[in-house]
Amino acid sequence: MKIKLFGNIAINATWTLTIGFLLIYLSIVGTMAYVLFIDGVAGGFGQFVSIPSFILVFGVGIGFTLMRKHTLKENELGIALKKDFILAGWIGFLIGLGFLGAGMDEQFGNIEWGVSILVSNLKTFTIPLLYGYICGNMFEASLTQPISK
Repeated sequence: MKIKLFGNIAINATWTLTIGFLLIYLSIVGTMAYVLFIDGVAGGFGQFVSIPSFILVFGVGIGFTLMRKHTLKENELGIALKKDFILAGWIGFLIGLGFLGAGMDEQFGNIEWGVSILVSNLKTFTIPLLYGYICGNMFEASLTQPISK
C-alpha cells in the first residue's frame, strides 16, 4: 500500500516494512531498558534525546537532498535521503568535536579536567551519528519503490 505524501512522493507501507520498523524500535528501546534497569548502568533514556542534533540531522539531510533533487531519478529519493542523513550525522559529529575542543582549550594542560570533559560530553558528538544512520536507513526503506511486485 502506498501512502501519498505530496506530489509523486509516497511512503510504501508493507507488512515487512512495519515489522522491520517495530523490530528496530523494540530492539533499541529494549536494549536500552535492559542496560539501564537490569544491569544498572548510570544514565537514562534522556541521554539519547538531543533536540539540536535532531534539528541538525534533519535540516542538513533534507536540505542536501532538496538541493540536488533535480539530479535524482524517480526511484532514488530514499537512497539520496539515506546518504544525506548519514552525511548530516557526520557533520554533526564534527561540529560536536569542535564544541568539545573549544571547551577543552580553556583548561589547557590540565589532563584530568580534559578527560572528564571528553567523557561527560561524548553524547554531544555521537548522537548525531546515531540519528543520521537510523533515520537515513528508515527513510530509504520507506521511500524507495519496490523493484519487483
